[in-house]
Amino acid sequence: MEVLITGIGDAFTARYFGSSGLIRSDRGLVAIDCPGAVMAMYRQAAEVSGWAVDATDVADILLTHLHGDHSDGLETLGFANRYLRQPPRRPRLHALPEVLDRVWEKLGPAMDGATKSAGETSTLSDYFEPCPIEPGEIRDVGGLSVQCRRGVHSLPCMALRIEREGCSLAWSGDTEFVPELIDWLAEADVVVHECGEQFKHTRYADLATLPLDLQGRIRLIHLPDGADVPLAPLRPLLQGEVLEIQSRD
Repeated sequence: MEVLITGIGDAFTARYFGSSGLIRSDRGLVAIDCPGAVMAMYRQAAEVSGWAVDATDVADILLTHLHGDHSDGLETLGFANRYLRQPPRRPRLHALPEVLDRVWEKLGPAMDGATKSAGETSTLSDYFEPCPIEPGEIRDVGGLSVQCRRGVHSLPCMALRIEREGCSLAWSGDTEFVPELIDWLAEADVVVHECGEQFKHTRYADLATLPLDLQGRIRLIHLPDGADVPLAPLRPLLQGEVLEIQSRD
């Protein structure tokens, strides 16, 4: 399994795109989160990695939570798949039920007048196929086996474990440092973990307390601009990097 890292920044970054990634699946691209400036983000990631990436190739979106640095690109992605793609389609939007319940509050003011006749308004389902995912369930997402667990953040947020052909990736999403969540993530071959310095985030000093063998499997994302962290054993990700996941077995 290969993961293209499309953004590594936090909510206040002036250098990067919001933390996010793309995985090739049997039905198209699976996006992990969808920050703003998504078209430019995918173009730059494609140029660095050599991947062929188009926003209209995104068939599934795993949305960890609704903060803007993880979700502001949904409007563009929804419009692109409806009006630029031939034939149009609705990407599947996978998120916790309580997140899906509020997505349209965010998108509706910009999108609710574009698909219906006069006097009618659009809904989330006109642009996306809502797919609620509950902790403990295992879902097939484009041929990937996906399960989630709630993180601890300032609003509902999920962490992910994604498996394909014996390889597994864990993605923390935004969360406080939670030992039980770390144990769950650590079952994967590679762990992408946020490393912020703000309230309700996990700090580098917390991750540095973990066993060295686990630290060696963790890649850092969501760092503040200019963060000065050692290059090992906790290694920061790079924008446009292709993260190759191989089984430890």
